[in-house]
Amino acid sequence: MGSITHLHERLRPVPLRIVSDEEVLTAAGEVVALGGDASATVPADVLVRSGLLAISIPSDFDGADVSNGLIAQAVSQIAEVHPAAAGALVDHFRALELVRNAGSEEQRRSIYSHVASGERLSAAGPDDQSARQRYVPDGIGFKLTDAVEAACLGEPDWFAILALNGAEATSLLLVQRGSTETEVVRAGEPAIYRLAEAHVPADSVLALNRDALLLSRSLGTILQAAVVLGEKRRQLAGNLNLWRDGRPSGERPWDERIGRFQVEIETLAALIDRASAALDLAQVNATPAGISDVGRLATTIEIAFPLERTRGTGHLLAELGRTLFEA
Repeated sequence: MGSITHLHERLRPVPLRIVSDEEVLTAAGEVVALGGDASATVPADVLVRSGLLAISIPSDFDGADVSNGLIAQAVSQIAEVHPAAAGALVDHFRALELVRNAGSEEQRRSIYSHVASGERLSAAGPDDQSARQRYVPDGIGFKLTDAVEAACLGEPDWFAILALNGAEATSLLLVQRGSTETEVVRAGEPAIYRLAEAHVPADSVLALNRDALLLSRSLGTILQAAVVLGEKRRQLAGNLNLWRDGRPSGERPWDERIGRFQVEIETLAALIDRASAALDLAQVNATPAGISDVGRLATTIEIAFPLERTRGTGHLLAELGRTLFEA
């Protein structure tokens, strides 16, 4: 991707460079504070300036490469106040996990440099990462054969699209916003963008490694669970405040409801920690057993805590059973 250039330059703030674990949580706290109250939309510039967009860049590419557990902690902290901003980070890190396991070193270095300068990616498509689009040769590059609809939070700089080539192999296509006709089909959080038959330069098409889809999907599950965790903590705090004010609500006894919240929070936090640690190991040393552990734990989270964009539970149970049998 060394030849990629900005077709539509936009002024953006210079991101802070995060180099320590403590700075990650400090940056997350600043996003919470700068974003205003929970009803406000966090400006994209706040996420850019925080430096959080670049924290998952591998150390081999001069990135902080912080642990997945710490990324989940930051996402959860932001989700307690700004779920939409946390969701934008989930999509961004899910796309970056695809980049980690795709393309050449030069291609990865190029997109990482864009991210380090404050550009955000959004993984276009479902969390199961199944490719439904196709791309074909087009001049010196390629083009998508159909229009693509992508649900994104805010306005990403890059759309990360999975597509099939003529040999039925899945590749990662990075489409820069502004390089093709883009229509907002539905405004809101998330917004639905429709990309026309985009032309994609050859160096923006990244071949995927064998485990790229599973690892990206698993990270997406972990971080989406972190969003749910943050929201549950906010709900628990709200219920406690109602109780302290003498105004408990709901049919279930207030003490049982609060107790259930606490059990769910502790259980979900433990599952996130285990899955994050397994993913850390798989990123360093991708053994078949390690990859299997990541997929199993991520699937367990989806079953135990159905997420906003999860797949069917029956399908997940069958997938978990196959994983255990094959292991």
